[in-house]
Amino acid sequence: MQKIFIYGAYGYTGKLIVQDAVEQGLRPVLGGRNSKKLQELAQQYSLDFVAFDVRNKEAWDNQLEPTDVIINCAGPFSETVKYVVPACIRNKTDYLDITGDVSVFKYVASLDQQAKEAGVVLLPGVGFDVVPTDCLAAKLKEKMPDGTHLELAFQGNSGISRGTALSWTKRLHEGGMVRENRQLKEIPLAHESRNIFFGNKERLCISVSLGDVLTAYHTTGIPNIKVYIGVSKKMLNSILSFKKLTWVARTAVMQWILRSIIKRKVTGPSLEKRKTMLTFIWGRISNGKEELVMEMQTMESYQLTSAVAVEGAKRVLGGDVEPGFKTPAIAFGSDFIDQFEKTKITVVNE
Repeated sequence: MQKIFIYGAYGYTGKLIVQDAVEQGLRPVLGGRNSKKLQELAQQYSLDFVAFDVRNKEAWDNQLEPTDVIINCAGPFSETVKYVVPACIRNKTDYLDITGDVSVFKYVASLDQQAKEAGVVLLPGVGFDVVPTDCLAAKLKEKMPDGTHLELAFQGNSGISRGTALSWTKRLHEGGMVRENRQLKEIPLAHESRNIFFGNKERLCISVSLGDVLTAYHTTGIPNIKVYIGVSKKMLNSILSFKKLTWVARTAVMQWILRSIIKRKVTGPSLEKRKTMLTFIWGRISNGKEELVMEMQTMESYQLTSAVAVEGAKRVLGGDVEPGFKTPAIAFGSDFIDQFEKTKITVVNE
């Protein structure tokens, strides 16, 4: 039997992925640092587990040598990826994760040649960010092959998990990023705000630094890319106030305070929200003369992350993906997102 390993299995999203995997007949081995949490989760599904710190090279080699594919759910991914991916290449284990962090995509992409030589698939971002946006970008490019400018935006109202909040806190003060003339360019936090009509209503959006500025470029080759996220006016005002104090957010004391608050207050979307809420994505491509707009509706973002991560792992296990660094749309095609429940795609103008 092919072996799948889920590291960070007892986190909010990790648990969803474990549940989906088991429901689809997979028997993953569970991993993470906390033995007690792993044992509780493993007993629930009668699964094997192994506990070790992400920095333990020997433990990684012991675990990955017999493993075919890993789904890394342990953040902050900017820290864990530097231990996990080299271990995967050493042990010829295919790698997937659920990150949306630009720095992680840059790092993993830099190991493309090593992965090809080892026959290893490197497929980060098999989650809400970036699967639907990457597929939408590919669809837009297919309809306008000479497109030079791409804009993507999304809106979800179900809330965020503790892990996502902790990751954002770590890099919030760093500002944002866009791609201009093929080059990544740093911009201030919430550098641009605008109203975008999608999901049947006008939504206030701000520019953000998400993985699409790197993945969409790899997928489409479009040289100019911006990404936006929908926010409330209250949140925008809070962000603008925060911008004045970004120097404070960099300090170890403030990072500790923010992490403490998140660990006490943030639990992630409820089951009801995951089952009933929708996420909306918008994309526009232009070539300087014409433009094309498409909208996408998907299931709630964490529910979608679990679904696409498990399906992605199954396809990699099936040998459907060539070795090396891949984005979701390159690995599986622009129609990968179409198969999932509640996905609806609309061409707004053509």
